[in-house]
Amino acid sequence: MLEETFRAEEDKPGEPTSLISNILVDADVLVALAKNDDSNHKKALEISEELQEEGAFWYFSPFTVAEAATVLSHKVSHESACDFLREIRNLDILIISLHDRDVSLADKWFLKQKKKGTSYFDCYNMALMDRYSKTFNAIFSFDKVYKDNNFRLVEI
Repeated sequence: MLEETFRAEEDKPGEPTSLISNILVDADVLVALAKNDDSNHKKALEISEELQEEGAFWYFSPFTVAEAATVLSHKVSHESACDFLREIRNLDILIISLHDRDVSLADKWFLKQKKKGTSYFDCYNMALMDRYSKTFNAIFSFDKVYKDNNFRLVEI
């Protein structure tokens, strides 16, 4: 049903999707919010509070939560990752996926990258931002790859 909403919005070129921001959230933000000693923890909290005050809608790819849980398991502990997973699964989060016909967009973004260590999941997010460009105002991330590829980052 969510994908149908996006499709309907895309079919109306030039019309604003909403006065309220629609933000795609990257896994690094979830890690920064969950990990108190993360270098971006304070900034993630500040931006999160600002977005909440503005009434922004947060969207996640189908891989974002799993990627964040994996990183937390590596960087903090498996127990912390499990706590994070249980907590976020209790929230009513909005998941947005590429249609089967559009999955190749993620491959195209991945193939365009030149840096070692490129994350396919970041490329999937770029494909979402590209495909739903009239829906998403920006991506909430601290990864440089998005800015390098001309995507708008959430900043305060």
